[in-house]
Amino acid sequence: MKVTFSSQNNNSSKLQKQKIAFEAGLTPKMIEEIRNVDVLEISKRLEGKGIPNDFQGNKVLAWGSDKTVELFEQFNERFGTNISLPKAIFAINFKHLNTETPHAYGICNLTRTKLIKGSNEIIPSRIVFFNTEHNWDNINPIADARYAKGTIGTDFFLYPMIHEYTHVAHEDYLLSQFDGKTVAKKITSAKKPYKTFIYRMKYGDRISQICKNALIDPFETIACDMPIRLINSIDKETLKPIKNPFVGTPYEKGLISQEYSYRKRPLPEILGNIWNGKFD
Repeated sequence: MKVTFSSQNNNSSKLQKQKIAFEAGLTPKMIEEIRNVDVLEISKRLEGKGIPNDFQGNKVLAWGSDKTVELFEQFNERFGTNISLPKAIFAINFKHLNTETPHAYGICNLTRTKLIKGSNEIIPSRIVFFNTEHNWDNINPIADARYAKGTIGTDFFLYPMIHEYTHVAHEDYLLSQFDGKTVAKKITSAKKPYKTFIYRMKYGDRISQICKNALIDPFETIACDMPIRLINSIDKETLKPIKNPFVGTPYEKGLISQEYSYRKRPLPEILGNIWNGKFD
């Protein structure tokens, strides 16, 4: 699939004027790499790995996506993890998408749907879209501001990419445990308004320990928590993994199986159940 909509980045972000006392991790060396990056070269490299893409010439999105894919591959190679990669990556103005979150930084298509406005094309699942309306050139202060507000649980600049790609990893894991129709039903059911309301009533006090966005629905809970564990397992200067992010976490296979009242379930068990497709 090729997304060809033209787009313009919004350079009027109010976040540029904010003074945030954090550092999102983008070093001068990385900034120089981004400044000199060849987007076409990255696109070809990702296509060679079976990941179709179109970054609309955006150097930050291309470089950040490439680094995140490389990081996941290094985790898999070094520690024997099995973190799946996106089926495709596209930069697009979200005004062109049928989405309930037009102002999001990115989305991962979890179910087959007619996602592009005015098109009857069915977009497969596990394809990631990034919103070109956001000012990606200021990814550092944006990450700091979002973290300061508590909407995300880390201020690391690669968070938007890692967040969306862990949606892919979650769904791929569920597909290894259930058939496709069952997974689709689970996703649709978990995202229904009354289901998300009950979910927040049950687990909100514990899930809010991760960040505010983790309360949106069970899939966002995982995609908010897992990136923190991944980011805490890398060298921030080299963007290389330094330890296995999943040892002793809810994402190991063979999670807590003993049943408890939902009021007594600790956060690790809640996360483990969601990871395994148990949303009740």
